[in-house]
Amino acid sequence: MKIAVYGSALGGITDTLNQIARDVGREIARRGHTIVTGACPGLPYEAVLGAKELEGRIVGFSPAINLEEHIKRFNFPHEEFDELIYIPRDFIYHDQKGACLKLRNVYSVAFSDAVICVSGRFGTLNEFTIAYDLGKPIGLVSGTGGAVSQIPDLIRTFQKKSDSKIFYSDDPGYLVSRLEQTD
Repeated sequence: MKIAVYGSALGGITDTLNQIARDVGREIARRGHTIVTGACPGLPYEAVLGAKELEGRIVGFSPAINLEEHIKRFNFPHEEFDELIYIPRDFIYHDQKGACLKLRNVYSVAFSDAVICVSGRFGTLNEFTIAYDLGKPIGLVSGTGGAVSQIPDLIRTFQKKSDSKIFYSDDPGYLVSRLEQTD
């Protein structure tokens, strides 16, 4: 499986959240799955580092058109990734960083078989709503705050139908196990 990990890239990141994200990455790699992220810093990068400890396969979706831009324009990590996938060179809104980031979100979610969210802010919420709209199985790491703590209320409030199966747990092993059962 290709399991995407989304969470805060900046702001509100504690040592505890970093450890949880690393545990998620380790669990994905331990079970032989590919980890997918938005090739950014923060909690997704911590998951990458956890997966790398177990020699897991890591695919990053960059908001840049090439490696030079990935490093210079976005200042994002690159060395730990087995593969970086970039947005198209002819993207009409390339001059808008935010549009590049959101296009990257769509691509990374569409590529993935399942999603795990750890805490997060608006970007994570965007990735969650894309996954929900696409009917992807989703694991939410309970107790991590941020967007993850708001999602149950959003689902109840908006009552939008989806083929997504959503699992909640503070145990990364349980979440990955449940996502595997949807494959």
